[in-house]
Amino acid sequence: MATAKHAYALVKKTLEMAGISEPDAKARVIVAEALGIGLADIFVCANVDNVALNVIDTMAHRCAAGEPVEYVTGRAYFRYITVSVTPDVLIPRQETELVVEEAIHLIRANGYKRALDMCTGSGCMALSAQTETGIQADACDLSEKALTIASKNARMTNAVVRFFLSDMFVSVTDVYDIIMCNPPYVSDSEYETLEAGVRLFEPRLALTAGDGLQFYRILAKEAGQFLNEGGALVLEIGAGQGADVAAMLEAGGFCGVTCKKDYAGRDRIITARR
Repeated sequence: MATAKHAYALVKKTLEMAGISEPDAKARVIVAEALGIGLADIFVCANVDNVALNVIDTMAHRCAAGEPVEYVTGRAYFRYITVSVTPDVLIPRQETELVVEEAIHLIRANGYKRALDMCTGSGCMALSAQTETGIQADACDLSEKALTIASKNARMTNAVVRFFLSDMFVSVTDVYDIIMCNPPYVSDSEYETLEAGVRLFEPRLALTAGDGLQFYRILAKEAGQFLNEGGALVLEIGAGQGADVAAMLEAGGFCGVTCKKDYAGRDRIITARR
């Protein structure tokens, strides 16, 4: 009978032969998720039966075919939480963790009481901010399927978040101390250059935005009326969009506009005050 260590070796080889990036890490995740064990337990876990081996093999071949490992396992990790993900929502990125980190800093530094996470997707930003600070949080999205997943993730993480359907500010009625948003910001032309795993599996609705800036125009024009005086706007942006988004926000009456970089030194976070 095979062991978890043996299964891991087989998955890693399958992914390597398919030219999949990070085969070691993805093999560990697949085996651990299939067996319901921790990553560190792979090398000490006992025997694995044929039923589990078949599950692992199926997951390995899905990943080898280019499907993101997060969709294969149905789970993704974000800061201190684990969230469910399906092709109805984007897979949380490390860069987005920096956006939430900035929002949490502002919440704590300014004693903010109410937050809105717009374009919430899986809910990872709202859930992290709420569970880490205790802030009263709302979150919205124009996708009912995304909101279903986000609500499930709130239950999984014991986060208290009110979710509602809204196309940007259309159904927003309250006023907040901080608004976070990771909107679609990939231009239609840039979309064609994205790696196949993104184009074939992740929801285009959550990625593309015409010239890449259309949702920032809405935010610059409308966000101010839903922010209390002294409130903050925290946005994720695409690399190279910093100057354009900053100019829009300043023209929209925001002050203290700043742009921060991600781990690779690219424009990624815009903050502004009302």
